Amino acid sequence: VPFNMEADSLNAAVLGPDAAPNMPAFELFIKEIRREMTAKAGQKCTAIRRAIVPESLVDAVREALGKELAKTTMGDPRAEGVRMGALASKTQQEEVRRRVGQLLNSSMLVYGDPDEYQVIGADKSKGAFFAPLVLLNDAPFRNQDTHTVEAFGPVCTILPYRDLGEAIELANMGKGSLVSTIATGDPRFARKYVEESAPYHGRILILNEHSAKESTGHGSPM
Repeated sequence: VPFNMEADSLNAAVLGPDAAPNMPAFELFIKEIRREMTAKAGQKCTAIRRAIVPESLVDAVREALGKELAKTTMGDPRAEGVRMGALASKTQQEEVRRRVGQLLNSSMLVYGDPDEYQVIGADKSKGAFFAPLVLLNDAPFRNQDTHTVEAFGPVCTILPYRDLGEAIELANMGKGSLVSTIATGDPRFARKYVEESAPYHGRILILNEHSAKESTGHGSPM
């Protein structure tokens, strides 16, 4: 199935099994997801919606991502220290909340709270704020809402995989995406992923030890 620009863009980031915590690829993976979740409050067609990780690293990713997101302060962008502003409108806020509700029918919330959060320099009740949320879908082949329902805000779902074949299949289940990311120090893993996923993604970004010295832009804001 060739890449379809008109399909929902449920972009995925894949963590290679070699990328253990404290390794460059793991740290870049976590920072890239955090950045893509919070830049423009996740209102980008290139934002990462699905984090595909080895089963053995699910807890490590959840913990590390939670720590990174905890640094994200919300509020009026003009206020000192604010790292993320509001969604575009109250209507969008309600739409994101509705989509999250759909996702929670088959996934669990593992970080964040859509109701309990603090804002700086703004009125929480009047602004269209939405706290970063991380979900976990522990049966991503059976529970497929993650691959079809997009919450267009700071929301990402962790999906576990057992081998490279599963990682590729999960990434490609997003109905075609603008950009996909693979974080690994194993060139064979990266090469196989690119070969099998290229028809489904407009662009593939590879994060490894060399990326630490370079910009890790996921895609142009859209």
